[in-house]
Amino acid sequence: MEFVLTIKKKFVLALIAYAVLGVLAWTTLSDEPIRVFNSNVNLRSATLVILGLFAFRAGLYFWRTQIEEERESEADELKS
Repeated sequence: MEFVLTIKKKFVLALIAYAVLGVLAWTTLSDEPIRVFNSNVNLRSATLVILGLFAFRAGLYFWRTQIEEERESEADELKS
């Protein structure tokens, strides 16, 4: 039996991984502010923002591949 990862399965696995990393970051990091360029930044919040950006990037990639697949299938139908 062959295990095939489609783009949708990869997207779901990536979101689950980001969620797990977010929970781990929330529970293990302290919420003490750190000084960055003359402003205070909460370490926990900054980590969650960065993880959110990675999840957003994964979402953009998923949606782009979905649109490209739809366009390819429409082009194939027009050729037939």
